[in-house]
Amino acid sequence: MATRHRILLYTSDGSTSYAQGYLRDAGLEEEFELTGIAHAPMTVPAAEQVAGHEAILGELMPVRDEAVDMMAHAGIRLIASLSIGLNHMDVAGLARQGVLTSNCPGYCAEDVALHTIALMLDLERQVTFSNRTVVGGAWDPHQGYEMHRTQEQTLGLVFFGNIARAVVPIARAMGMRVLVWAPTKSAGELAEAGCAQAATLDELLAASDVVSLHCPLIPQTERLIGPHELTVMKSTAFLVNTSRGPVIDEGALADALDAGQIQAAALDVLADEGAHRNQRLINHPRCVVTPHAAYVSREASDALIRMGLDAVIELLVEGCEPTNVVCA
Repeated sequence: MATRHRILLYTSDGSTSYAQGYLRDAGLEEEFELTGIAHAPMTVPAAEQVAGHEAILGELMPVRDEAVDMMAHAGIRLIASLSIGLNHMDVAGLARQGVLTSNCPGYCAEDVALHTIALMLDLERQVTFSNRTVVGGAWDPHQGYEMHRTQEQTLGLVFFGNIARAVVPIARAMGMRVLVWAPTKSAGELAEAGCAQAATLDELLAASDVVSLHCPLIPQTERLIGPHELTVMKSTAFLVNTSRGPVIDEGALADALDAGQIQAAALDVLADEGAHRNQRLINHPRCVVTPHAAYVSREASDALIRMGLDAVIELLVEGCEPTNVVCA
């Protein structure tokens, strides 16, 4: 029997059961030997854990600086990042050493869209805020700010990728008008999706009752929402972020909430999600924060493994460049 391809699954739970079943169903179980290692988020495997493997399926696994050399020297041919964004990966550095990187576009679009809507409705109906008052001993159905129905409200989407597209039919089913600012999308394309186009970000911010961020973290979007943008928004508006933490100037947001420049915010992401999380926002009475959980579901986890394995199969079995390889 030919030598089996050794693949490392470096994931939060280290389980290989779903991956084994997927390979078995594809008739490829005998082609691969899988090693599962559980790890804490944003940690790198040791060189001895990587040694002898041809590819890694990495979940919340940063590969930068000396980790790039370590992966290349170990003979890794592909790192299948179980993510969409690759801010934690030195894709160019890996490519220079002959290591391919792939990602999993769209794997959790439905999940993040649902979380976006859940956060929006939480703010609209003050679910978390009113629960806090009940826990504190009060019982006042009229506490907090004035509430309105979603019908006839405007939801403003900043950028328009897979997740934002998945938000649209849910929002429209609740009677909302959807306005989009996405520099790379035409008015015709947005109209086909049931949305109106905002010519500028300021136009979207001024018109929206809810602003929901769906942009990647690139130099042009870092601190995209800052002091100016928050003053342009309606004082009754809500801000929702399920994209990346650094697209918001967190100090400016906390100041805006303190000053009543916007009504409230709901964030699934923070600029620093480690030991130095922004406690001012976490503890703010007009802010809801969830722990970067929008992508979480059984279905999304399974899709990640499938897409990561598909990249491995394409490279090591079919001998072609993976469909979702990321160019440096």
